[in-house]
Amino acid sequence: MENGRKTFKAPWDWLLILMTSGVTLLLLGLDYYTPGFIPTLITWSIILGALGFGIFGYHIEDKQLKILRLGWSKDIDLSEINTVEIKPYAMTGSVRTFGIGGLFGYVGYFRNSILKGYKAYVTHRDKTVVITTEEEQVVISPDDPEAFVASIEASLGDKQADT
Repeated sequence: MENGRKTFKAPWDWLLILMTSGVTLLLLGLDYYTPGFIPTLITWSIILGALGFGIFGYHIEDKQLKILRLGWSKDIDLSEINTVEIKPYAMTGSVRTFGIGGLFGYVGYFRNSILKGYKAYVTHRDKTVVITTEEEQVVISPDDPEAFVASIEASLGDKQADT
């Protein structure tokens, strides 16, 4: 995969832009009209806490897929990946069971009738890719799903060639 693309952006869809902007403005407005240390602490804890779990991109490096967060990453070993498939709108009809549903990303545990239970690290619901491991299904949303899948498949080919 020496010539393949390794870094992918995490674009925001219109709903994520609307929800993040709206909730942030609402919280800052409430903070403005309810001055004091505690309301300010609560407001900034919510905003910064959600920002810390937001998705800022995806990177393939050192035989791992790194889901980039603010100052840290969630890593998935490429050796654990069984399949990687472009599935636009994979989150359709989903219910959030635990996580963040639209403040800096759709992140956490979700469920729908097609995928059943899965983990989401998504910022754009139309550009979804489903990664299946023996343990779980993971849904992500790179800016170029086709190039992302090709890069993962090339990495998986490299991995199989190494064994």
